[in-house]
Amino acid sequence: MAGVIMLLVVRELPPESSLAQVREGGALSVCVPPSLPPLLKPESGTDQYQGSEAELVRSIAAEIDVSVQWNPQPGWGDTIDPSDWGMRPSACQLVVGGIVTSEETRTLMELVPYRTADWAIAGDPRAGPTGLYLPFWGIDRGQAARWIRDQGYEQRFLFDAKEARDALQRGDVGAILSLRPVARWLAGDRQVSTVVGLSAETLAFATWKGRTTINREVRRIVPSP
Repeated sequence: MAGVIMLLVVRELPPESSLAQVREGGALSVCVPPSLPPLLKPESGTDQYQGSEAELVRSIAAEIDVSVQWNPQPGWGDTIDPSDWGMRPSACQLVVGGIVTSEETRTLMELVPYRTADWAIAGDPRAGPTGLYLPFWGIDRGQAARWIRDQGYEQRFLFDAKEARDALQRGDVGAILSLRPVARWLAGDRQVSTVVGLSAETLAFATWKGRTTINREVRRIVPSP
């Protein structure tokens, strides 16, 4: 009897309207970190973003026939706990910015995977310490740090994109370990080598829990990895 009652209640509920709200508002609002090159790079003097993830966001918005409203989150990545970043469901319909599919991110958000990324080293680990730069939400930094130690390399933790790239260019570190898209950007004209022994990660976009129609539409548009 209880099951029948619940079924009747569900049937009477209005359909979830997140996609309809995007279309009615004429814009897809997107929460992003202030900067995450080469995935997301703010354009100087504008409120726009460039980069591989930014282009994919624009293709999603174009398919829905709306514009993109970027909403940078200044607290993104400031602490280990994303609940402290100050990001709220009212701020956006889509969350983008180096999100890795993991138990942590799946618990907090509804994910839409779009790309598989392997691990890579920018530069030469024999030329100096090996930096670890991982600006990805949900990634297991411990396994990467263990890999560096197991290779016998001296390890340095790096937390800022520009500082990491400059450290490699100056020779403060001989190499930097990251996922391949970021490693290529860090490398500049240096070599990029594939890492053996670390499993590839899957990058994803995310929607808030319960926003099923916008999640379904993003999933329909975004190519599966």
